[in-house]
Amino acid sequence: MPPSKTNPAGHAPTDASFLDLLGFFYPIHYRIGMALERRMGQGRLSRQQVAIIWLIESEVGAHGWIRRKLIEQTLNDWFETRNSHVTQFLRDLSSPPLSMVTQKTNPDSAREKLVALTDAGRDYFETMVGAALEFFRELLPHLSDQELRDGIRFLGRAFGPPTLAGR
Repeated sequence: MPPSKTNPAGHAPTDASFLDLLGFFYPIHYRIGMALERRMGQGRLSRQQVAIIWLIESEVGAHGWIRRKLIEQTLNDWFETRNSHVTQFLRDLSSPPLSMVTQKTNPDSAREKLVALTDAGRDYFETMVGAALEFFRELLPHLSDQELRDGIRFLGRAFGPPTLAGR
């Protein structure tokens, strides 16, 4: 197979390579991914609430608004969460003592809600990032920066750029 833009080396991955990759799925998803979400919650937020804060910041950035429907769809995909649970998560995040998100009616559609982070939510997002960085420092001290960059390059080619690129 000649090289192409999508596969510059010109060699399709083998089933053996995909099988090796599959062997990483559950350890990464359950042992690392869920532990990372708990660490980012810092004992204050559930994993789902962490995902909501992350989703808002990574999708729209500071002072941006996201459609509540997108939050519902994403949490349903990620956690198999019902919309009634999302309503409760958002209510808790909107109310004291958290007060990390705010909601408003979409000016373009009275039936749709929009959600954004408050200053407290943006501040908490920064602490989530700090907790995540500490988690990775503890988890991956055996890797060199180059090894980590190589892994990031692989993930970027496989799944697209990181959501906090250029931060």
